[in-house]
Amino acid sequence: MGSAADLKQRDHQRAAGTLTIVTELADDLDLSAQAGILLGAFMTGRSFQPNLLSRGTRDQAILSGIAAASGYGWGTSAHSVLRAVARRFGTAGVLASVGVDAVTAGVAVTTIKALPAHEHESGQRAFVRLAATGYGGAAIAGLVATGARFLPGHKSVVASLTAAAVAAGGYATIRRSVVGSMDGADGRAHEDVTRSVSTPKAIAAGGVTTGLLIAAGHGEARFSAAMARVAAAVLGGDPADHRTAGRIASFGTLAAAGWGALTLVNRKLAVGGSTEDASNLDPPTLPEVTGGPGSTIPWNKQTREPARWLKSTLTSAEITAVVGEPAQQPIRVYSPLDDSATEQERAERLLDEIDRTGALDRPYFAIFSPTGSGYCNYVATDAFEYLARGDCASAGIQYSVLPSALSLNRVGMGTRQTKMVVNGIIERLLARPAEQRPKFYLFGESLGSQVSQEMFRGEGMTGPRGIGLDAAVWIGTPNATEWRKELWGERSVTQVPSVGPESAFLPRAVRDWRALSLDQKQQVKYLLLQNGDDPIPKFGPSLLWRQPEWLGPDATRPPGAPRGTDWQPVVTFFATFLDMQNALTPTPGVFDEGGHDYHREIPDAIRQVWGFSVTDTQMAGIQQALRTRDLHFEIQRDYGAVQAQPANKRAEAEEKLEKRVSGWMGHDVDEAEIKKLAE
Repeated sequence: MGSAADLKQRDHQRAAGTLTIVTELADDLDLSAQAGILLGAFMTGRSFQPNLLSRGTRDQAILSGIAAASGYGWGTSAHSVLRAVARRFGTAGVLASVGVDAVTAGVAVTTIKALPAHEHESGQRAFVRLAATGYGGAAIAGLVATGARFLPGHKSVVASLTAAAVAAGGYATIRRSVVGSMDGADGRAHEDVTRSVSTPKAIAAGGVTTGLLIAAGHGEARFSAAMARVAAAVLGGDPADHRTAGRIASFGTLAAAGWGALTLVNRKLAVGGSTEDASNLDPPTLPEVTGGPGSTIPWNKQTREPARWLKSTLTSAEITAVVGEPAQQPIRVYSPLDDSATEQERAERLLDEIDRTGALDRPYFAIFSPTGSGYCNYVATDAFEYLARGDCASAGIQYSVLPSALSLNRVGMGTRQTKMVVNGIIERLLARPAEQRPKFYLFGESLGSQVSQEMFRGEGMTGPRGIGLDAAVWIGTPNATEWRKELWGERSVTQVPSVGPESAFLPRAVRDWRALSLDQKQQVKYLLLQNGDDPIPKFGPSLLWRQPEWLGPDATRPPGAPRGTDWQPVVTFFATFLDMQNALTPTPGVFDEGGHDYHREIPDAIRQVWGFSVTDTQMAGIQQALRTRDLHFEIQRDYGAVQAQPANKRAEAEEKLEKRVSGWMGHDVDEAEIKKLAE
């Protein structure tokens, strides 16, 4: 029978043997891969929480895929590190793994509670909390994955059901969330188009995502194992020692591939600004407009957006008909990208047009800083011309022909050449008596706001004062704009800002601007307007790794921020990126607010900040005229594009246009009515 010592030894051997078998089974199924699958599934469920704007089924499917891929990539990489630590504790692999996971989860929870996110915190503090969140999530996923190993049934079925349950658990945490655009007293979504996710399609997409995630998990596990064996053969040591490096490389490759795919989709969806507009092929007939008689810049050098802006110049008769007073012919000049080889030449060409047209002889002169495609806001320029009774001049200079999202590398060039134009204007104004100098204004939208504001970077309010700038309106300033950050300083987004510094006002949302009294508005000369749910001022690389200030505690979030949602590494970044793609889809002729649409606010903001005086009746007429022109020009462009179609495709294009215009106008229209509206 043997002694008690012998029996005890045999018991230890059997226990060790059992642990060895379980360890080998765990290694065969790859615990880290399973942890990655579960973390990816949880993040997929959580990805359905709303962000700033509503989201359609297609965008939700994209975001779910990103959440699954990033969760899986991080989960496998982080848990592989934890497994490597566990292996240092000897042969009892499962017990050691559970112990390391449990300790890591406990430390992570303690760290997160000890270092809650707050405004203006250091990057080091945010990084420590991010590491705790990431490794804590991987550890908890590892504990669940380990527990699932002991459930009865086929391991693939158990893995699938466990992943589905975890995804459902993630989804269950977001049921009380509210999209940012719904943050208003009227109970409606403040955005141009309200989107919704189809539940059946979302469930189907979630099932497909989960299935693909599990399949990818098995494939990636085999691939990283093979790479580990290759590394061991080349570098020596045990393959397990090289598994973590393989996992991290796999995560990096997955992230790069995902970003590349999303960029490719964005490029295909984006329409470049270099294409011709069929309704603007003929040059202007006004000598006061670049491209018209006597212009120093040929019309065929203008790309689509500048051509549209120049051709839409109001006439003195149109202004008189709206404001009921005699009007002058406004001036609009523009220097296109392709007309000059260098920034200096482009600036000089614009200054030549300013001199040719006598733009600085008018009592009001404004530079309109365009977006990436070269677009200058028609509503802003038209409002300026109506309010000034036509006795004004507008100028623009182009730095790109691509949409703003693809023109970020051109901001420096745009700022430099705008500064050159400003220097040339200052030189000309200083040569005149003070009483002969015009009021000098700036208007910028989106990337154009960043381009023109960065002229003052590091100068605070001495920058605009130093160039003699009388007033400025900027809308939708991008998050990366340093000058705005300098003006904002250490203020909190949880509190309504006051006017300042000096005569600048930086509202968190339009409602902050509306809440000012008339006396307070009259103090404002530099308005940096933004919608609370506009993703452009909120999107930046830091969303990948740190909680933004606008996603703090629910009770203190600024207007327009989503309620009941939490920041998620990577996912919040891409959710906000997708919001940017949906931020500006206005209905022609309808001026609303929300997202990146500022049509409703622009006319009155220019009237107030630039100091124009009109009666309420005149302002109502200007507002209506702006809406009518907006609808007219959109129909005109679309009709011109339809007529440019080949004969065999024109009938179908006309039918689609009729449906589209009918939706805009609220009643059925036919081809004859569209033709009349386009004239």
